[in-house]
Amino acid sequence: MITVALINILTVTLAYLARKKYVENALKAAFMVIFLFLALRYEYGNDYLAYLDIFNDVNTDTSFSIFDESSRYELGWVVLCRLFDPLGFFAMIAALALINCVVYYRFVKKYVVPQYYWLAVFLYVFSPGFMLTHATAMRQSLALIMFIVSLDYLFKKDIIRYALCISLAALFHTSALILFPVYFLGLVNWKINNISIIGIFAFLLFLLFFGSRYISEVNQFISTYFDKYAIYQKGSEIGSGIGMMFSLCLLLLILYYDRYQMKETALLFKIAILGYFIIPFALMISALGRIGMYFQVVTIAVFPYVIGSIKNILVKNTVLALIIFITLYEFYVFFQSEIYSEAFGTYLTIFSAPQLY
Repeated sequence: MITVALINILTVTLAYLARKKYVENALKAAFMVIFLFLALRYEYGNDYLAYLDIFNDVNTDTSFSIFDESSRYELGWVVLCRLFDPLGFFAMIAALALINCVVYYRFVKKYVVPQYYWLAVFLYVFSPGFMLTHATAMRQSLALIMFIVSLDYLFKKDIIRYALCISLAALFHTSALILFPVYFLGLVNWKINNISIIGIFAFLLFLLFFGSRYISEVNQFISTYFDKYAIYQKGSEIGSGIGMMFSLCLLLLILYYDRYQMKETALLFKIAILGYFIIPFALMISALGRIGMYFQVVTIAVFPYVIGSIKNILVKNTVLALIIFITLYEFYVFFQSEIYSEAFGTYLTIFSAPQLY
């Protein structure tokens, strides 16, 4: 944990320096550090060795067919493994790390004002659901990257290229198919007023308290359309509930400040809002937490916009301090978890590997 924390502090510091024009390349430097962290990792994350086994299976099993319908590996991932067979698994990890950092750098650069580059990078590296989780969920991480790229076409109402991006994403993680209806958000220029806030928030509370009544229908939906992920049936556990209460407060802020956003930013706000409606069901079925990752990723830009929109200095600083505190607390808890502590506790590099893969 200490190694990761120190690397994260370095990246956030560089992003903070990037708010000044004369050190604008500091943001690139921050993502270069992230690139090295991701590209050089070895046996880091719950699924790292599993992906190494998949890479070897795909490239050594002569009977393996990329069109085998019984395979649990998506077509895109199989093709990717085959393409990198001459270069090796380490080279594939490095290439994915490079693509990841280029796309997230561009996303932060485009949608976050320089004053809050540091906050966007802070959220990305310290929130366990982003960089660390993406590092182990490699197939979905690539699908997430495709979705981020598709946002440009979503804003432009370019349905063909948006559909191509999502179709490509689905070749790496079938769950990306859920993103097709998101296109229609870009067709509606709807500002959320006070009445809408009450209605949306009340509906979310209803799902939190009574969503379990519809769990069988949700299970059936997953089994029918996303059968590969039906094994993730166990839900998440709620601790003290403080994190959930703070998340609901952030939702209220997103709902309120949506009305003050320009068209592109307002669309990011609405995508983030959709993510909150996944939470009640993700608490019961972990597979839906994977779907929620697509919507949560835009909060890297949305939260800085919310902070920037708050005029009252005391309220602004209080909300910012709480975001930082809750994020750091989640970061700490992540490394104490029985599920993640062993797999993420010690950062190893490819130079410690017994051989080149």
